[in-house]
Amino acid sequence: MAALLWEQDGKRGYQFSDGKMRVFKQGFYHLFETAEAPGDGSAKAVRRLARLARADGVTEATRLPTLRDQILLFRRSYPKGFYGDAWMAKCRGVGVRKALKRLKRHRDPAISDAHQLSAAQLAPLVKAGDHAQILDRMIAVAEATNLVPGAHVKKLRKLSPSRELTTAVYEWITCEQDNDDADRRFNHLVRQLGDAGTWPVVTSLRGLLEAGEHVCVRPSVFSKQAKLLLPSFSAESRPRYKSYVRYLHVANVVRDELTEAGFEPRDLLDVHDFMWETLRPAAREDLIAQYELPPPAVAEVAPAVAPVAEQAAA
Repeated sequence: MAALLWEQDGKRGYQFSDGKMRVFKQGFYHLFETAEAPGDGSAKAVRRLARLARADGVTEATRLPTLRDQILLFRRSYPKGFYGDAWMAKCRGVGVRKALKRLKRHRDPAISDAHQLSAAQLAPLVKAGDHAQILDRMIAVAEATNLVPGAHVKKLRKLSPSRELTTAVYEWITCEQDNDDADRRFNHLVRQLGDAGTWPVVTSLRGLLEAGEHVCVRPSVFSKQAKLLLPSFSAESRPRYKSYVRYLHVANVVRDELTEAGFEPRDLLDVHDFMWETLRPAAREDLIAQYELPPPAVAEVAPAVAPVAEQAAA
């Protein structure tokens, strides 16, 4: 087994499980067969190759960061994890001693907002044919969070309410994850949304309504994360269900690794924000620089509490 470390000047460097790093010229890449992530989702083989890569003297300029690097950086910034005060205040919008002003990056208020798009809330509107109200709710939820960029919200605003769009939205929201019709429903929604059918717009619907099972996709960061785990990963720029399943698999692998490291995420929104915090352009320097620092202190992680959506239902 081997993991891709770097690619430049028509060459690729691979770290092999025997501890050796080997370089191959373009023209020999076809000799490699793509390997899927470990079946248990732990990606332990990937972590082992990453450790070997560091021991083999790959330079900082060419070495790709690993998920272990990301978790180390996360531990330095948020030693108490996803349930610590720092993360809860910054990303979830939950203050320990006082109420916080809502910001677009706050996930708990966004989850609460999304309840208006639940199947139970939409059913009466669908029956009444109130297509305008359904589109208005989609726009309101999208524009209140940074999960959907402003340019994408503008595309939503250009849509005209229609029975076809209402049906597509409702069919996707009510689709069971193991439904054989999920592929058709997802792709049909993308078509009905037209130019507004972007990854953030389409995936934020279920990503906010069912944050434990579905994921909001930010293609720029998710693609980076995917290629760190599966170097041959590829996904269409236009949302397709097949690619969504791949992105969801990547998110679940990261969740499993974080949990194993002692930082269990509350949901896949935490995983989304973990990827952003550790893979955004500004984090690249921090990922590399941390090897000059002593190991971070291990802090006690606060016990898990029920997500906002579950609290509201209780």
